[in-house]
Amino acid sequence: MTDDANRPVKALLTMDEIVSALDTIGTAGVTEIAEQIDRPQSVVHDYLSTLAQLGYIVRTNGKYELGLRYLELGGRVRDRIPLYQVARPEIQKLAEESSSESVTLCVEENGRCVALDAVQSNESIKYDWSPGSYFHMHCSGAGKAMLANYSDERVEDILDTHGLPARTDNTITDREELSQELEEVRESGVSFERGEYNTGMQTISAPILDDNGRVLGGLSVSGPAHRLEEPKVEAELRDKLLSSVNIIELNYNAR
Repeated sequence: MTDDANRPVKALLTMDEIVSALDTIGTAGVTEIAEQIDRPQSVVHDYLSTLAQLGYIVRTNGKYELGLRYLELGGRVRDRIPLYQVARPEIQKLAEESSSESVTLCVEENGRCVALDAVQSNESIKYDWSPGSYFHMHCSGAGKAMLANYSDERVEDILDTHGLPARTDNTITDREELSQELEEVRESGVSFERGEYNTGMQTISAPILDDNGRVLGGLSVSGPAHRLEEPKVEAELRDKLLSSVNIIELNYNAR
């Protein structure tokens, strides 16, 4: 699934520990970070100073936090992805046509889903994902939509690497059960996530494919379960979702 380094550079591994610690803590001083990653304060200070010099970390009143340089780099990476460029207008349109829902464009990277774009039609409902969020494929609608269009070998590879951890009580954690659901997704063309990622939420998703049937990503519409469980609403959103996917595929393949 991933290329493991034969001789990992220890300095980069330490840097990743520091960045991850700041991502978790938010704002912290040298002592707190050193305790978090179990490294000498002098070593942590040198790393923090260097990262601050490069603009990846900001120091304010003796505390450190991640800098907006990551946003700059992430934005550039995303803007270079053809699928994002093509899908963005349709995502905005689908979000405008929906009510109290979130529209999310996902791709797979190293066996996990990554949200490339997420547009909310109603800001009063707070969703705990945003562009750049990573999550397991088996507990997300877009993830299952993509898995259903992968080879059995690819699916097994992903599950061997990341497993089937339970995010909620509704998360599928059995391979045979997941396999049966993926077969249903292949037959219907859409996948559902019913409280498997967030209790009380529901998602309907569809895969985005190129002319050769290669999986490009997945498009999802998420919202409160009590609303999306209504047959009329579900049918309406399904039609809108598939229409959007069709337009995205046509525009992508016509590039």
